[in-house]
Amino acid sequence: MTRVRCVMMQKNEATLLEPWILWHAAIFGFSNLTIIDNGSTDPTVLDVQTRYEGKGVRIVRDHASPVDFLHKGDVIAGIIRQWDAEDAYDFAVPLDCDEFLTVFLDQLSLDPEVIRRQFDYLVQENATFITDRLLLNVPLAPDYYRPQIVRRGLFRAHTIVSLDRGFHNPQSIYPERYVRTPFVHLHLHNRPDYEEIRRFARQKLDAAKTGSPLEHPKDGTHLHYYFNASSEEFLAGYRQVPDIYAPMIAQRLRDLGVDPDILLGKGDSVPHPPLSIPSGFLAHRTLEDGQQHEYRVFDPVFYARNNPDVTQDPYYGTWPVIHYLTCGWDEGRQSDPGNVPPLVLQMDKAT
Repeated sequence: MTRVRCVMMQKNEATLLEPWILWHAAIFGFSNLTIIDNGSTDPTVLDVQTRYEGKGVRIVRDHASPVDFLHKGDVIAGIIRQWDAEDAYDFAVPLDCDEFLTVFLDQLSLDPEVIRRQFDYLVQENATFITDRLLLNVPLAPDYYRPQIVRRGLFRAHTIVSLDRGFHNPQSIYPERYVRTPFVHLHLHNRPDYEEIRRFARQKLDAAKTGSPLEHPKDGTHLHYYFNASSEEFLAGYRQVPDIYAPMIAQRLRDLGVDPDILLGKGDSVPHPPLSIPSGFLAHRTLEDGQQHEYRVFDPVFYARNNPDVTQDPYYGTWPVIHYLTCGWDEGRQSDPGNVPPLVLQMDKAT
């Protein structure tokens, strides 16, 4: 059986830590999770770590300084090399505390068996493995996610060369062969409380002041944005952008004993149509200044086969659903073989 180990560094992630543990333990087992505590002081976090350490989660407590955070990639690479010396795994997956691993092939799947099977298929590949797709939760709109392309990576045993702090430039012993994996990160970055987003952004900026500058200039821009934009301006940046509707994610959290409201918010201003969705998601966009919501079936395989210009595009070819949401829908491109009519819901303006 292919053994997959996840490693993550966190500090005071009182909301996300336990859901992160439960999500990945259901897939890989508690004993295959390693958490590097970067100097947490929150009693809730300390209690969670102690409880799950008793279940087999490994807690590393000797990287507690801001400098360790600034060298997070080096710290995690060091742990992976320890696993290599112990011959203790087949794949290492570096993650952040707001990243939850899943799979997107012809459909979105949260099934642990399906996720594990993808690693079985990759175990004989000699390559640098890239995981460059994520679903970013739309703030205060639970069940809605924005697909994005962000380069990340994971490592087969005995192949790691280096890892940067943001995990965006993984280097392995196979620099000339890259394989794109079917994995997707559910990126639950947008916390329901905007002040909490600012608090964690400030924590990262303060850490950067104590050591080397941020590796990527855009990292600083991204963090400073939260202090230059109001909560309303932040939310407005998501309202008119097409996304996907995937209620199965919140349901999976409930199945794990996690209240999705604490991660995603209540989102009373957006509809939650009780639909049976075989693919796990629907394409979604708002019209009429956000009062009208339109949903369409999207078949990834059909769309890719029928739009070779998209699959050959160096950007959209990575994830054609992004092309449909940003371009293809307005162009009238067919999204599924049955050309199923859209579902349109009208929201009450008083809602």
